[in-house]
Amino acid sequence: MSLTNVLTAYRRTKAYQDWDYRHGLYGKPDPLLTLPFSRISDWRRWGPLGKYIWRSRRVPGWTRGPEAARLAQASFALPEHAVVVELGSFLGCSAVLLAGARTLRGSGKVHCVDPFDASGDDFSVPIYREIQSGGPTLRSRFEDNLERAGVRNRVEIHPFRAEEAVETWSTPIDLLFFDGHQSYDVVMTTYQAWSPFLKPGGTLAIHNSRTGYRQETHDGSARLVEELIRPPRYENAELVKSITFARKAACASASGPA
Repeated sequence: MSLTNVLTAYRRTKAYQDWDYRHGLYGKPDPLLTLPFSRISDWRRWGPLGKYIWRSRRVPGWTRGPEAARLAQASFALPEHAVVVELGSFLGCSAVLLAGARTLRGSGKVHCVDPFDASGDDFSVPIYREIQSGGPTLRSRFEDNLERAGVRNRVEIHPFRAEEAVETWSTPIDLLFFDGHQSYDVVMTTYQAWSPFLKPGGTLAIHNSRTGYRQETHDGSARLVEELIRPPRYENAELVKSITFARKAACASASGPA
């Protein structure tokens, strides 16, 4: 039996499903899928990107499985000297995927926007604070995770809220990843502020955006996609697990209103 088949069988067991239910809210790494043999499986499945998919899986977070691979592939597919912006970084699970891909390409920068203060929507804050308690700061843990993954030099940190960081931002963006505050009002305000910087042909990625998802104070991304991420402004929209990927239409302005 191949390693992939072993992992698939494991995920179907009641023990795994119970573990997934208990630990999913807190983004805890799966102990089996972070073992060295799993890295071999990732390499066989995803090629060089497998190294960073495996590294990301060792970081507490909520981007896992097919959506993690797709996010890394989206970053890897960008042109030379690509500009990637991640709104909401927490401990670096997704940043490792984005920056790992740019490390393989040998150019580009990932701009991580996060105040690292455990703030956010009402649903998420208690989880963030429990993860934060009794240890190093979120910022130091974030940077440590990047260092361990070997991608720190591909990341520029902006320790502000998204609405603060955009005030001094002026660079066109190749990939814009929304993974921060999830309340509807904040998501829509953030989208209106940042999306004009996404280049025509650029990639928009929005986490926690499953169609029909509703959770009070935590469903802003899903509602954003349902209301605005469609033609003619966006093309080729697809949902991979809980991340919506879409391409900004070539006819859309990089600096005009979203």
